[in-house]
Formats: sequence, structure tokens, C-alpha cells
Amino acid sequence: MKLALFLPAKDEAENLPRLVPAALEAGYARVVVCDDGSTDGTGEVAHRLGAEVLRHERNLGLAQALRTLLDFASERLEEDELAVFMDADATMDPKAAFLGARLLEEKGADLAIGSRYAPGGGVSGLPLPRAFYSLGARLLFQALHPIPGVRDYTSGYRLYRPTFLRRYREAYPRWFDSPGFTAQTELLLRARALGAKAVEFPIRIAYEAKRGGSKMRALRTAREYFLLAWRRFS
Repeated sequence: MKLALFLPAKDEAENLPRLVPAALEAGYARVVVCDDGSTDGTGEVAHRLGAEVLRHERNLGLAQALRTLLDFASERLEEDELAVFMDADATMDPKAAFLGARLLEEKGADLAIGSRYAPGGGVSGLPLPRAFYSLGARLLFQALHPIPGVRDYTSGYRLYRPTFLRRYREAYPRWFDSPGFTAQTELLLRARALGAKAVEFPIRIAYEAKRGGSKMRALRTAREYFLLAWRRFS
């Protein structure tokens, strides 16, 4: 299987030069960046590094950047390609996705989740409040929406089969209703309702490697996760 990397990016010009070349050197077939109204030249940097660039002329938010990338992946990927989504801040190792792809194939799964909580996974450099929110979200979703083999519900590191994305899009044309960081968690819960099979692979997230400030508003995001956890999905 070939891997295609999809990166939602807002003002990531400092981080992309470490991530995009690493992905291409690791063997990714392509890298696609959604420049979500950046003001620091993110799109130009991504293009210069060899990525395909999808542009939002103004900032529309993470959820819309993900929709743009998911639309592209569902429409353009071939059957022998896997869509890999991750953060564009260079805190995640693109090489880890090759283990995820192997496990996805071995288990006949529809999607694979890069998990901080899988054996061998972990986090460094994460502020204590963020670590607390992450663990709390994990426990809440496991209690209310248990998915066999899934421990990390909030990870943005995902692999999707294009056949799954096309089937999912038929059921949910707008992908999700969530406005921001909770979007991929909502996608996972809807995938569960569709009977999709998920597997996890370990990742290590190095938050200290990120250049620039965090775009997450912790309290607002925690509230969104709490509200999402209490929704019903069918």
C-alpha cells in the first residue's frame, strides 16, 4: 500500500520544513497540505518542499481544513493508497504510519489510530493541564462509547482506507458537525456506528519539538469533548 499524507495547517511555516521532507524521504507517495488562511507563508513553504497545496483564502478553522482534505482523499486516492492524517506541527513521526498500515492490512481494518496509550506509545513535553484533559477524555469515551481495541479517542494521527472514506461520506456528506479539535473524534464515533473496524498503533508525540504557540483553547476544547461524549450516534 502507498501512503499519502494529509496535513491541516495554519501558520506552520516553521514546522513544515522538518515534517514534509521527512515524510517524502520515508517513502510517502505524496503530501497534501491544506493552508487554512495562514499569514506566515505556510502554503508557499509547503509548495517549495514538494507538497500539493489546497488553500483557504481566509482562516475557516480546523474542522473545515479537515473537510477539505477528506473530500480530496475520498475523491482522488486510488484503492492501493492509504490516507494518513496528522498534525502539521512536527510533533509526530510520519514513519510510525508504516506500522499502522501493516496492522491495518493484517487485521482487515478500515482505519488505524496512532495511539499514545498503546504499548510503546507516549508523550513528552505536554503541559500538565493538557495531559489531564487527554486522559479524562480517554476515560469518558471508553465508558460511554467503547470501541474494541481503541484507547486513544482524541489522537489526530489516523490512517483511512479510501473505500472506507467513500462509504462514510455517503452516510455523512459533511463528515462531522464538530467545530474544531473534536472533529476527528466525532468521525471515529460515527465510523463505529457504521460498523467500521479500527486498530491502534503506538506513537510518541514530542510537544517540545513544536515551534510556535498552541492553537488549542484547552477549556473550550474540553467542553466540546464533554458535550460530544454525551451525544448518541447511529
